Amino acid sequence: MTKPTIDIIPFTPELAEDFKVINQAWIEKYFEVEEEDQRVLNDPKKYLIDTGGQILFAQNTKNGQIIAACALKKWADDEYELSKMGVLEGSQGTGVGKQLALAIIEEAKNRGCKRLFLESNRKLKPAMKLYQSLGFKEFINHESRVDYHRCDIVMEMFL
Repeated sequence: MTKPTIDIIPFTPELAEDFKVINQAWIEKYFEVEEEDQRVLNDPKKYLIDTGGQILFAQNTKNGQIIAACALKKWADDEYELSKMGVLEGSQGTGVGKQLALAIIEEAKNRGCKRLFLESNRKLKPAMKLYQSLGFKEFINHESRVDYHRCDIVMEMFL
């Protein structure tokens, strides 16, 4: 699988459907779309952008296709969550996810984030490997901010 050349681009209302499609695909493949997913995926501007967060996308420079998305959800001035990260199936394993995650981490730093965390599931082995390679560590004493049934691990990094 060849590594696509990508541009990292920020959210625009026209990309809301791409955000939904990319995330719904992986959630439905491994889990079940929950009420909170539906709320956020149906109106990412309201629940992520308007609350001080951001969504970044990986766009294939050759054909313009949006192939990955990742959200940065603001919880406090210095605390954000890496959320709703997905890569289209045909682009998985190409390094796109890592490039996008690095861009989200940089975005978090630029916004004054000191603690970046994520909630995930251990059965998502490639995601777990990626998060660890980026410097995320498991955080034991954490109450979930949103009670997703699928989440069984919280990881954090300090910036």
